[in-house]
Amino acid sequence: MPSMDIVFGQILVILLYVLIGFVAGKTGLVTAPQRKYLSRICSDLILPFTVLSAASQSVSRRELGSLGLLVLLILGTFILTTAASLYVQKLRGTPYAVKVTTASLLTYPNCTFLGLPLCRALFGEMAILYNAVYLLAFNILFFTWQYTMFTRKKFAFKSLVTPPTVSTLLLTVMLALGLHFPAPVQTVIANTGAMISPLSLIIVGVMMSENKLTSILKERRAYLITLIRNLLIPLAFMLVLTVLPLESASRLCLLVYLACPCATLTTIYAIQCDCEPELAAHSVLMSTMFFAATLPLIVYIGTRVL
Repeated sequence: MPSMDIVFGQILVILLYVLIGFVAGKTGLVTAPQRKYLSRICSDLILPFTVLSAASQSVSRRELGSLGLLVLLILGTFILTTAASLYVQKLRGTPYAVKVTTASLLTYPNCTFLGLPLCRALFGEMAILYNAVYLLAFNILFFTWQYTMFTRKKFAFKSLVTPPTVSTLLLTVMLALGLHFPAPVQTVIANTGAMISPLSLIIVGVMMSENKLTSILKERRAYLITLIRNLLIPLAFMLVLTVLPLESASRLCLLVYLACPCATLTTIYAIQCDCEPELAAHSVLMSTMFFAATLPLIVYIGTRVL
């Protein structure tokens, strides 16, 4: 279990990387189009290498079965969060665009850009396996249910065929069969995958530099979304984790992933589908800013409960 000193130290590291991106964005060193290009490089090129770097680990069939059950657990958590959000907003008569975007903001955490660098530093290589668990559940639900709500189109199977999903499935097969990459190949995969930590955080900083702080703080709805996404959902999930037959460190790692702020992917689809893009952008940025304060609280409680 990581001490609070380690947690605060890693948060400081995260903030410094974000600061680099913020300065790069403000000075024009990285423009908005370049940031979007870097985001794609990060998610479609580097992230698959990060996922596959976990193939160096040896996992028993029992442990692999446990990972499968965790996928179902996270998937169930996402489904319940989306369903509850849609139901409450239906009772309130919320407009469709707000309802869909809010459900996405509350349901999907930023597991890759913020969660993975943090969890890898705190919990070691096992964090990559748990990231694969979240990534698989995330992609399955987002590119089926959430995607159809955003676009108002029928589900297309090809939307699930993404580099991160394919690499996650390949990792699952390799772990199940006990396969490993040759040492030189593993070295290249691991070194390439390690780039995701600084690059993803720099991208977050550039994204924050593109918005005025005053406009973010004026978005009242974002405060409630941040409270629910960063605090209430992780606290509720913590109760579920207490009954799982896992080591304390594994429980805490899963908790930290779910305690991450709103996923940036929500903003991308909100903009593309004209579903309250300002609400999405402001909520993602606000939840990211408050993450430095909410995460230590979640970890503090988690270390005592789990």
